[in-house]
Amino acid sequence: MSEKSQKKLTKLAYGIGSIADTGSYSIISTFLLFFLTDVVYLNAWLSALIYMLSYGVWNAINDPIVGVLSDRTHTRWGRRKPWIMVGAPLCLLFYILIWGPPVGIGSIGIFFFMLIVVAGYEFAYSMAAVTWFAVFPEVWVTVEQRSEIVIYRQVFAIIGGALAVGLFPVIQVTFSESYGELSGWTWAGTILGIIFTICFLISLLGIKERKEYSLDKQMSLFKSIKTSLKNKSLLTYMVIDLMTWSMFGWMGAIAPFFITHSLGLGLEIVSLIMIPNMLATIIFFAPWRKIYIRYGPKKTLAVSCIAQILVYLMVFVINDILGLVLWGFFLGLSTAGILIAREVMMGDVVDEDEIKTGIRREGSYFGFMIMVEKFSLVLIGLFTAILLDVIIGYDPKLPDPPMMDLYIRIGMVIMIGIFTIILIVFLKLYPLNKDKVAGIHEKVEILHKEKKERLKSIN
Repeated sequence: MSEKSQKKLTKLAYGIGSIADTGSYSIISTFLLFFLTDVVYLNAWLSALIYMLSYGVWNAINDPIVGVLSDRTHTRWGRRKPWIMVGAPLCLLFYILIWGPPVGIGSIGIFFFMLIVVAGYEFAYSMAAVTWFAVFPEVWVTVEQRSEIVIYRQVFAIIGGALAVGLFPVIQVTFSESYGELSGWTWAGTILGIIFTICFLISLLGIKERKEYSLDKQMSLFKSIKTSLKNKSLLTYMVIDLMTWSMFGWMGAIAPFFITHSLGLGLEIVSLIMIPNMLATIIFFAPWRKIYIRYGPKKTLAVSCIAQILVYLMVFVINDILGLVLWGFFLGLSTAGILIAREVMMGDVVDEDEIKTGIRREGSYFGFMIMVEKFSLVLIGLFTAILLDVIIGYDPKLPDPPMMDLYIRIGMVIMIGIFTIILIVFLKLYPLNKDKVAGIHEKVEILHKEKKERLKSIN
């Protein structure tokens, strides 16, 4: 096998981790609120509180800590691999528990059980995902390389998303017919959890960490966090990242309610939004990559986000399956641009930090980024509870309120509009434009050569 083919297989193996990352996240963001309110019959505010405490308070603590500790980890397997090796199996354990809560313990009992289990899953996920993400800017350094890896990652992410919104509800419905509704959810979570764990472990085959970074004298935990939070590029990017995840999370969380309550269709119809969305995303990755390389991150992200909010206006005229399919496709067109820009920008922020500090700290930075991404679930949980409980007055045990359909459609568009406006404001404040990124890459290349020479002299 040629060296070029081996490098391609390495990239693909690493990219397979996206099936686990996106798939598990998509199931949580799309179905967990629906599961808690419509299946477990937990109050909408208690369900939202689980999100806020697990993905807000606890997530804000464990993600940065895992990231910093992985930077300071030194083993013969590298800095990141041991965390993935331990975190991936733990993800499976907690994933099974999430979709199999005990019955007969009352609402408060279920609340505390789910709070602990979701928090446990979030910590295990951080161990695997934060370190898996941190490998990306370490191994691939140019815009061309990173945009290529982003496409591989996002194609596998789409496969993970397809498993989440396509296969998961099918398994749930199938097993529910034989074993009961709650058991159907448990079986679906178990089967998909096994697949995701295997994908995380396969990604280890594509991870080849750079030994020269082991020479960097890492900062203490608190100094690392303090230094990171003084970085304007990171702070503005974190808000931008949060808004993009909130856009995707809002669509995923509200889609089951839109389909079942606005259109009167079955839950399995969710796939008719997601499948064309994913196909369009794959198709338009290549054109958006060319746009990114030519115009840079800020223009690419701004245009793709504005395109997405325009597509959302279609929800006011969707009344059948054909409308859902078309809507999903056009969402995919804009989603491809958002993903390309957002993912490559992550590496730019890390590179700038290395120029300033002389230290490679992907774990620290991706700890904050993953923290922010999961905080989107807090926002989604909160806004979903406000929409369903406060505005609509929805009770799953009672008939739908008369204005539920209209309020769901209005809520879908308004929230995407708010997320987009905030994103554009912080994108304007984001300091790394195309020319500045090019200069950073030149300096990073020189710095990496110096580190390699230092490693050679030691060996």
